[in-house]
Amino acid sequence: MEISISMTSLVQMNKFLNSIFSILISLFQKQNMIKNLIFVFFAICFCHTVSAQGNYLSIGVGPSMIYAENSGHYKEFKFKIEPAITLSVNKQLNEFMGIKGSIGAQSFNSGGYDPLNSKYVINWGNNDQAFDFKGRGYFADLMPVLTTNPNAAGMLMSSVQFYIGLGFGVIFVEREQETLKNGVLKNGQLVEGEIITTNETSTHPYIPVRTGVSTNLSGDWDFALEFVLITTTNSELDGNNLKFKLISPDMSGQILITAKRYFGKAW
Repeated sequence: MEISISMTSLVQMNKFLNSIFSILISLFQKQNMIKNLIFVFFAICFCHTVSAQGNYLSIGVGPSMIYAENSGHYKEFKFKIEPAITLSVNKQLNEFMGIKGSIGAQSFNSGGYDPLNSKYVINWGNNDQAFDFKGRGYFADLMPVLTTNPNAAGMLMSSVQFYIGLGFGVIFVEREQETLKNGVLKNGQLVEGEIITTNETSTHPYIPVRTGVSTNLSGDWDFALEFVLITTTNSELDGNNLKFKLISPDMSGQILITAKRYFGKAW
């Protein structure tokens, strides 16, 4: 049986890893808090704990996408997949409930799916709204997390555990965006117009949902597959607020492969 890997796949994998490293570098430059949390995470990773299955630190990496006015044709499944990274700390209150704080970053790329001769792009430009953008979002959120099937004394432990949380957070976005000004169409072709490129920043509150399935190894480590939905309270994440899409607020989704390291007293 032969296994072959195309050059395209290798290039895509290399671009994805480079994006992850770029995010990490940006985090190091912008947030001393994130530096310290990464240091604490790896310091604890090499320490021995007397017990487990309680408080933990985690790091998750995986693909993500954005749902915004100018960021894809979602009915046709045309949108960009970009990397995301999250660092979390969980304080376990009892066997069912914990408080989880998370910080991280996600790359954004609208993908350029809307051609310049589109009436939507002309309309966006007439209202000073971007038709294309690239950038990054830095987020922080806090939430209670419910474990649906926790370990219980005297009971046979499940090999996996399910959890879900709902909270509140804030995301800071820096982006380079493009706006078509004074666009004129003739016979379906753009005959006049100027593309204005600007660097913009914005801050948005959001409602995060984190849910996933985790191993239950009864040791110092567990691993999880986590699904994250970030719903902002407005439609300005992408530099375009004309509500072109079906659902009004801008959103992003992440699928993270997460490693958890327990510390402190177990439940």
